[in-house]
Formats: sequence, C-alpha cells, structure tokens
Amino acid sequence: MKKADLHIHTTKSDGKLTPSQVVDEAIKNDINVIAITDHDTITGIDEAIERSKFYTNIKVIPGIEFSTIYKDKEIHLLGYFINYKYDKLVDLTNKIKQHRFERAKKIVDKLNDLNINITIDEVVKESQGKNIGRPHIARVMIKKGYINHISEAFDKYIGKNKKAFIERYKLSLKDAIDIIHECNGIAVLAHPILLKIPVKELLDDFNIDGIEVYHSKQTKSDSKMYLKIADNYNLFITGGSDFHHLDNDDNIIIGSSYIDINDIKEILSKYNY
Repeated sequence: MKKADLHIHTTKSDGKLTPSQVVDEAIKNDINVIAITDHDTITGIDEAIERSKFYTNIKVIPGIEFSTIYKDKEIHLLGYFINYKYDKLVDLTNKIKQHRFERAKKIVDKLNDLNINITIDEVVKESQGKNIGRPHIARVMIKKGYINHISEAFDKYIGKNKKAFIERYKLSLKDAIDIIHECNGIAVLAHPILLKIPVKELLDDFNIDGIEVYHSKQTKSDSKMYLKIADNYNLFITGGSDFHHLDNDDNIIIGSSYIDINDIKEILSKYNY
C-alpha cells in the first residue's frame, strides 16, 4: 500500500524538523506523498519540494493550515494544492506573522508579571525567526525551568482563558476558505474531532471541499463516522499525522496516521500529481 501523510508541520511554524528533514523522515517511514501544512505560512514549501527531487518515490503537496474563527470558536482549516506564490496569500500570511509576533510580546509581558522571566528575544531565537507560536514560548519556559512539559504551559499559563493568554489574529473561516479557493486549492476541515461546533453545521453553512477523516487523535470509530459524513456531503477525504516533532508524548511520527493513496486518486489526478 502506498501512503500519504497530508498534515505535517516544520520549523517554519511550530515543528521541530526542517522541511528537508521532514522529507527525509517521510522517506524513512515509507510515505510516498506528503503535504507541508505549516500554521499560517507557506515558507517551508519550496525547501520541501527541492529536497524531494533527491528521491524518486515521494511527492510534496503545497499546503497550509489556517487558524480561523467562527462563532468565537477556533476552526483549523487545511488548504491543499494551493498556488503558494499568489500575491494575496503571501500578503495575508505576512500580516498574520506580524500579528503572531505582537501577540507573543504581550504573552511574554503577562508571564513576566507572573514572575516568569523570559524575553521575547529568547522566544524569537527558539522560533528561529519563523512564525512564532505559543509552543515556542512553552519551550523557552521549559529551558528556564519554569515547567516540565509543553502541555503544562498551556494548562497553567498560555491556554485559552489562562492568566497569560492573549487572543490570536482573527481570520474568519469564510475568508480562509475564499483565499484557498482563490489560490486554486481545496479547503479541508482539519481534525474534526477537536471542533467545538458540529461538523454538519459547518458543512451546511460553508463551501468546504473536504474533511480530514484520518488523524492521530481520531479513533477508527471516529474515522468511520467522518467517512460517512464525507460520503453524504460528497467531500474529498484526507488524512495525516499532524506531526510536529519526534520528542512527543503521543509517539506521533510522520505516517503514524495516513491515508491510502488509492483513496485520494481523484484529487491527485485533478492536480496532475
């Protein structure tokens, strides 16, 4: 069976492997198709595509994972086969990057008020100058001995409604879908098991093209349910590990959750992959 992992993060957002290392790891794990889906950025795609040219048995799909808001709830939306050079997309991701930096500064200020003495410079260094996310702040806190695990940072300080939480830039779900379609891509609901809004409500109200049926946090029973929903709504189905780094508590590796390439032949054919 040939496998595709269509949900992978790199150092260009909050992952720990470079785009090149992600390609190498995918080869090591016998994955034939991957999608680079960094949070709110497309800067890792070129490197991954160039690295894939060293091999004959892997293809890289250009993607993105947008963090969006609908009814004050966070909805993650995956975009696949996007024209990642499209000016409006580049401008939007640059705008989000600036807001991420400003948000991180405010979170650091709140942590300082709680006698957690970290600096924005340390966070920037941890992010390697790329899109800053809260995991970067958590990793600095670990290095300085304030917490032991990333989850502890979220549970105690920087998670929703915690003492140092700051709201993110609010990209609407509709605007994210629209920009993906403008880039000639397909818009896919990410990890539906984590949604706080009924999946069918979103599918009824928005022009969504697909759903992530297979995901590391979804059971076989969950996947069976989403597969039925996909069939009822005539949606593309996707799957992926949501890989971020090797040193994780959940033992998530590239390919730990995947989709059979035979199940996405229609999409691959549509985009000449």
